[in-house]
Amino acid sequence: MSHPSHPGGSLLDPRALARTFAACLAVNVPILALLLIPQLMRSRAGSEALLTVGLLLLLTLVVGAVVLVPEVSAKVASAGPHWLPGGARARVRTLRRESRRTYLWRLGEFVTLYVAAQGVGGLIAWLLPHVSDNPAHAADPTASAWIIDYPNYAIQAGAMYVCICFALAWYATRLRAESVRSTARAQDGD
Repeated sequence: MSHPSHPGGSLLDPRALARTFAACLAVNVPILALLLIPQLMRSRAGSEALLTVGLLLLLTLVVGAVVLVPEVSAKVASAGPHWLPGGARARVRTLRRESRRTYLWRLGEFVTLYVAAQGVGGLIAWLLPHVSDNPAHAADPTASAWIIDYPNYAIQAGAMYVCICFALAWYATRLRAESVRSTARAQDGD
């Protein structure tokens, strides 16, 4: 059963969102694994070169997740003949072609939620600092200049991961709703 998400008439099924979110948590574990490696995600823990590699890997994984999440959604929350595994990405391409503005709005929602995930990570880093000066560095310049508090770092990475997965699930569920709407409009027009 779908429920209106706002007066504009877009539909959002909370159960589909919950199922897609749970699936995103399971299938995007490589993003979590990357986020949990401070040497690749923080220049203070590694180097600028490693940070660049880590950020490129993160970008690749997130873009891949955005491309594949409609199929994940269709697998766990199919919706009639228009949102099925193997066909959801084609429905997204059709939406992009037929209603670019709507598609860009949904993508913008994802980007906004992704940026909010970064904000959540920043807030947690502020509340639970994970980097501090290494006092041994003053006496031994070969020692690392920074100490990473890994439990605090892992809490930050985990919270960001949950938020990123929610952003992906929201994006896929909103695209699913648009697919349902466009199919209903096409059937009403026949």
